[in-house]
Amino acid sequence: MKNTTKILTAAVALACAMPLAADNHEEEDGYNLAIHHIKAKLSHVQQFQAGLEALSDCMAENGSEDSYSVWRAFNGDRTQFHIVDQFDTWTDFDQDDEAGDSCWGTAEIYAGVFDNMASWETSYAEKLPAWSGNAEDYTVVHLHNFRVDEGDDFRALVGEMMGYMKDAEYEHQPDWFDVMPGGYWEADFFAVSHFANVAAMDEERLGVTGVLREALGEERADQMWEDWGDTLAEMRGYWRETLVLQPSMGYSPSDD
Repeated sequence: MKNTTKILTAAVALACAMPLAADNHEEEDGYNLAIHHIKAKLSHVQQFQAGLEALSDCMAENGSEDSYSVWRAFNGDRTQFHIVDQFDTWTDFDQDDEAGDSCWGTAEIYAGVFDNMASWETSYAEKLPAWSGNAEDYTVVHLHNFRVDEGDDFRALVGEMMGYMKDAEYEHQPDWFDVMPGGYWEADFFAVSHFANVAAMDEERLGVTGVLREALGEERADQMWEDWGDTLAEMRGYWRETLVLQPSMGYSPSDD
């Protein structure tokens, strides 16, 4: 959805300065995310959905090479959507997609998206492969967001925790992302835990705490959690979101 970012900047005065940050593409399996946080107008959710579905259909018909996924909030504000676009380097944003641009040039599609949208903000994040697992085939995610005061200590403790999870070959290891600098109240890091569907959230999982207690014993594991909690910001240090994939609203050439 990189072309969407360009169009949005010109059409809606929600300027988002692109941060100067090094890519993580030198690491195996590393990549970056552009995450567009959108709120649909309260009484226009269905119209907004229809607008993105029309865009997806048009891009498929025109053979667009762009790709993105769309996720809707399952808890909290249900008017919130996240459009997620994966990219390797900033150079990707200079690549034109004539097929996608032609779809945005359709008045019905343009109006269907923008006329039913209340707000749009964009953030960027890079994956941290050394901390992450290899999740596949999921349609529900928990986003664990962290604001950090003690960055070095946070990184050291998370690295140690994830190391124990990898040693245990834990099948539900989350993916971790470092958020590029943005607003004051934005997360500094987030971890993504994955579920095949909504019903899978009922599964009993060992979790990080269970893995640590098996590896270190209860006392040492609890102390590690306490030390890790001390690295977080005092106000709004942690919050969780649950998102559900909206396949009809997203687009990927490989889906055709």
